[in-house]
Amino acid sequence: MQKILVPVDNSLSSLMAQETAAYIAKKNGSSITILHVIPEFRSVYEYSQSVGTEMVFSEEKRSEKLLSKATALFAEEKVPTNVITARGEPAVAILEQATSEFGLIVMGACGEHETNLCKLGSVTKKVEQHAHRPILIAKKVSLLSNFLVCTDGSEHAIDALDFATTLARKVNAKITLLNVQEGILKSISPKTAKEIGELVLTSTLSAIEEENLEVTKKVGYGTPSNVISDLADEGKFDLVVLGSRGLGTAERFLLGSVSDDVSHTAQCSVLIVPPKDRR
Repeated sequence: MQKILVPVDNSLSSLMAQETAAYIAKKNGSSITILHVIPEFRSVYEYSQSVGTEMVFSEEKRSEKLLSKATALFAEEKVPTNVITARGEPAVAILEQATSEFGLIVMGACGEHETNLCKLGSVTKKVEQHAHRPILIAKKVSLLSNFLVCTDGSEHAIDALDFATTLARKVNAKITLLNVQEGILKSISPKTAKEIGELVLTSTLSAIEEENLEVTKKVGYGTPSNVISDLADEGKFDLVVLGSRGLGTAERFLLGSVSDDVSHTAQCSVLIVPPKDRR
């Protein structure tokens, strides 16, 4: 996480992302790359040259002002920054800039014209689904002191815990590791459901080979995305951390994804970590 990419716009959600990124950068000694995407006006060509030029000039001035404010915020926190301006469709431009040099993307949940600060906007949703870098979707500003990390025992969940552990050490956060078993299994055999859940938790912790790692283990029961979101709210967690299965576009559309669902429904910030072989 030596370099963090922070896409910005003029929304309150973006401001929360900037403050979250600044906090992580200070704790980790990271630098920030601020990215603003200037949308292309497809309708410009329908106007006279003078009108089209004025529209482009106006958007460029707006971009300069926005980037100046973001740069000032990070300067106040004494975080080194770099600025990138891109043009085009925002989600595509962000994904093109999110190269392997960045250890983390931090962005707001929604854009300037979207009012629900906890529900994913169209740009963030596209980036979350296709990013090959860990992405933190900021929904609240907090000290990130209490993490809920989710595991199903798979490699992508182990990668997520490994990443979460690194971040937690930097920001001095507590970790609760959660496994969710099917509700029907608990109704049939509560003992079996609990034993399987505890086995998954133990195997996940063993896989990251971290010594002296203090983790609270918890087994939940029911639909995973619902249990995760409810527990995150009830337990007043600052951050939910999940692995992404790396499903293709068609698979994700047909099968859905727990990380997708949680990123939409959780009231706190969400960190989604892709498998290492996709980064």
